[in-house]
Amino acid sequence: MPDSRDNFGLGPLGSLCALAALCGCQSPPEARPTAPQPRIAAEEADAEPDDPWASMEHMLDPALASSSGQPPSTPASGPQPASPRWNEPIEGSWHGLALQTFPGDLDGQAAADWSRQLAAVVPPLAPKLRTHVGGKGSMVLYGRYSDWDDPQAGTDMEFLRGIRVNNKRIFGPIVRTEVHPRRNLDTLHPHELLTVRTQFPDGRTKYTLEIEIWGDFDSGMLSEADRRRQVESKVAALRAQGIPAYFHHDPISDLSTITVGIFDEQALDPASGLVSSEVEQWQRRFPTRMTNGEELRLPVQGQPSLGVVPQRTRLVLVPDFQ
Repeated sequence: MPDSRDNFGLGPLGSLCALAALCGCQSPPEARPTAPQPRIAAEEADAEPDDPWASMEHMLDPALASSSGQPPSTPASGPQPASPRWNEPIEGSWHGLALQTFPGDLDGQAAADWSRQLAAVVPPLAPKLRTHVGGKGSMVLYGRYSDWDDPQAGTDMEFLRGIRVNNKRIFGPIVRTEVHPRRNLDTLHPHELLTVRTQFPDGRTKYTLEIEIWGDFDSGMLSEADRRRQVESKVAALRAQGIPAYFHHDPISDLSTITVGIFDEQALDPASGLVSSEVEQWQRRFPTRMTNGEELRLPVQGQPSLGVVPQRTRLVLVPDFQ
């Protein structure tokens, strides 16, 4: 399974739709078959189930099903599974295996309910289940790993793929993802680009002109602390000149950018690629997109005979608040 580095704020995880949404579960029949037991199988199933959650739902005690067809958040009776650690605070970034996503679930309730049901069906999973809420929704994850190449992640992925219900896999694509704690609005620096989203919380398209990019680029010469310090110092200097400059630290790419100005959707014509006169004025003032404070010249795309030219500053979207 290929890795995916997209977490809610940081890009898309892709389609994790093998498990049906809880709200689509059907009401249980009056007479239910004997509950099957999950098993761990080394081989892969050739055919995926049409409705994986329906297979899981038959494993639940009838008392757990509600008349609406939606599983309750906690079992009504019987032994309680180990409590999933969705409320356990985690400082800093971490990696996990994304089992399911819930777009629009901004309070995390749908993810918590789904996680509880999964823990009731397959109790051994409970201790490593977690939920994460981002700016666009929530997700249920399994495990906590130090990095993309943590060998335990591969072992756990094979374990999850081996779980069967009625001889069918219950999980669709399982994606490794990097999770970043959601930023607290109170922690935003006034010059941080994300503050723009606090002024326009409706998600309207906003552009800014990217004039510098900073990163280590695997050289080992520029630490994260130095990168942040350099960028924030440059933005402060531009601000002192009356220029509306911003900085943005991207935790996924490990890059920092300096931008100037905030523009609405009329700043760029998607059909022609032409920018507004206001953007052109800023591009005349900042014509070259700098890399680590220096001009980077690149070959003309498709026409190497024309030599190398500096990169032009460019419009970029203001990132969503995660």
